[in-house]
Amino acid sequence: MFCMQRVFAMAGVCLFMLGCGGDDGDRSGSTGANGGTAGAAGSAGSAGSAGAAGVGGFSFGGADGGWTGGAGGSSGGGSSVPMYAELWYVVDQLLVHIELDKDTGAVTNIASSNVTLALESGQSAITMLNDGSLLASRLSKNTYQSHFFYIPSPPRDGSDVTPASLGVMPGSIMVEGLYTDCEGRVYAMDSGVNDSSAEGNRLLRFTGNVTAGDFTFVVVSDLATAVVADIDDMSPAIKNNQIADNPGLAIDTGDIYAFDFETGTGTQVARAGTFGIHALGGPLFSDRLSRLYVLNSKAELFQVDPVAYSVSGVLGTGPTPAQGTPGWSSLAGPLTDCKTGFTPPPR
Repeated sequence: MFCMQRVFAMAGVCLFMLGCGGDDGDRSGSTGANGGTAGAAGSAGSAGSAGAAGVGGFSFGGADGGWTGGAGGSSGGGSSVPMYAELWYVVDQLLVHIELDKDTGAVTNIASSNVTLALESGQSAITMLNDGSLLASRLSKNTYQSHFFYIPSPPRDGSDVTPASLGVMPGSIMVEGLYTDCEGRVYAMDSGVNDSSAEGNRLLRFTGNVTAGDFTFVVVSDLATAVVADIDDMSPAIKNNQIADNPGLAIDTGDIYAFDFETGTGTQVARAGTFGIHALGGPLFSDRLSRLYVLNSKAELFQVDPVAYSVSGVLGTGPTPAQGTPGWSSLAGPLTDCKTGFTPPPR
């Protein structure tokens, strides 16, 4: 991680996710769009057994060939907009879109869009909301403030994008990870006193309309004594081929943990990637197998077997930004219908 000391100081119809990878060395692939490279899928091991569709129901063939989630029901909030096998991340002044093959899960294209909103250099957090929009934050390496921005309709074609600036997270809170649960609730990982230890770490849930700049939140859990020293990104887990939001997965500079976000307990299960991790549900793929991806600091994307936790070869490599580390970002993508494991908030 990059150590920083604390100082005082979305409603689109497209779904987006970010590319990820493990620190497994440099491997090259064929050139993708806008400077990224798409490589061979490699061997990712078993993807687990296919499971039954959630209660909300699934149907392939949404607009532009995307998958459309059901109404939700007891399986969670779901999504009513088309979903695609894809990942998103943001570095420097680039929003990067990774298109995945719906049959194999391999990278088919990497396109980067220039972000016209001026952003300070630093680590990015990003999550896809259940309407397909993207919420992101940039933790400045100079001011150590977390600047939030919102992309209602992220472009897949590499065209320029102008996010809405939402303001700065109050209280000098440094945000490293953003997360959306099965009910559409949005969480932020408070990095505490720095981004290299668990001291002061908390999981926050926004109760205000964060896409309108209301950062009102409640503390879900105190993670100062959690098994993970410092969480860079959060992902759903894959259990019996089904997506589960909690317990889920957490990554800390390449160390991946099966992790309960409410209790702070868990077990390290793999080492891959650096700052980004995200699981995609089986309904996004023709074989109905859920898949797990990670992004490393070189912007290399890898697939991780959700059972054996073996790691594939490099699936593709994102573009090199004008400044900063190429993969200094978490990873985002669509969340298919699932049932939340978080304790329901009081009513």
